[in-house]
Amino acid sequence: MRKKILVIDDQEDLLELTSRLLQSSGYDVITLANGTNALDLIKKELPHLVLMDMIMPEKDGGQICQEMKSDAAIHHIPVILTTGQMMDKSEYSDEKSIGADDYLMKPFEIDDLLSKIRNLLAK
Repeated sequence: MRKKILVIDDQEDLLELTSRLLQSSGYDVITLANGTNALDLIKKELPHLVLMDMIMPEKDGGQICQEMKSDAAIHHIPVILTTGQMMDKSEYSDEKSIGADDYLMKPFEIDDLLSKIRNLLAK
């Protein structure tokens, strides 16, 4: 069975590129260009993993992650947050405290992303 990954990012070129790379790596991919309806889609589709941008207009990845992790129906779904902003160790701790399972700095290497996805899906 192919694993389903939801990718949420407001940068459409990155969303499309990430989607194509994950599909070519054997994953089924669902995309969303903003976080507004993310929770509804997550509950409907029940992806195996969510990969989302931390900073988005309207509703950011941190808010979505916190809401996911407090919802018994979907709290088990691993979340990888991505950001283009440099993070120090205290900010990384903040990411962990909101429930993110991992994070990646943009631009990221596809091998790093795939390694993180494999590790989280193997748990």
